[in-house]
Amino acid sequence: MTFISKSHYNHDRAFSIIFFVGNFPETGKFIVKNTSYVVTYEISAESVGTDMFYVGFYEPSDRVKVLAAQINEQQDIHVMFGPIDVLSVCCGLVCLDLRELAQTKRVSIIKAFTKENVKVVGLVAKGEEPRYLLQLIQLGVTSLLEHHTFSTLLQGIYSAQKDHSILPPSLLHLLKEKIVDMRQVEQESFAHRILSSGVNLTPKEIQISYLLEKGLRNRDIAYLLDTKERTVKVHISHIYAKFGIKHRRNIIKHLKELKNRKNKRFL
Repeated sequence: MTFISKSHYNHDRAFSIIFFVGNFPETGKFIVKNTSYVVTYEISAESVGTDMFYVGFYEPSDRVKVLAAQINEQQDIHVMFGPIDVLSVCCGLVCLDLRELAQTKRVSIIKAFTKENVKVVGLVAKGEEPRYLLQLIQLGVTSLLEHHTFSTLLQGIYSAQKDHSILPPSLLHLLKEKIVDMRQVEQESFAHRILSSGVNLTPKEIQISYLLEKGLRNRDIAYLLDTKERTVKVHISHIYAKFGIKHRRNIIKHLKELKNRKNKRFL
């Protein structure tokens, strides 16, 4: 295993960089101690001063071990295998082969890493139930990889480094449905607040008011509602008249205040 000099350590990096200090020789051993075990890693001098990040693999399958060995050949990635305590200290990212973990262990292991701000990339079987995948994301898993090849695993690692996520299509479809449902509920709640204030808007005017409050431009509203921009302008003029308010900035401010005032009442 290779470690870099203290000068390259930075708490603000996306990945933790391990360093050695004191009177260590240029080559030697780095020891991580625990009450129940002592783990020793070899230190090689050739990569001292290089800019590397450390990726842990916890109890991987034999196939994933082969892929990890290939990834270890990348110039800026160093791979580690070990127990949770060691990987949590040495790595900013851990790959978990969730197919190999018992269901009872998955939650506790994911929490053990995320508690230490270690990013988790999960390897899952193809065709898993989308709601199960959503639970993994809610636990803190950064990405979920259905395809376990060298290129997809490497992409997952680099994406996590940039705070990007890779998710299976089935999960993306579920999330899209949930977003649409949430938007529908939010629009209905928004319409109720407007009508409760004594202003009688048409359904189309309520839709446009909802998008106005979000700060969208007329052409964006027209695109979303599949209508012409001049039609949107006519509806907005009617909204101004019914609220008795002039100017776009003022109507947006009023809609936000109305929304917040009603929100507080329902809390």
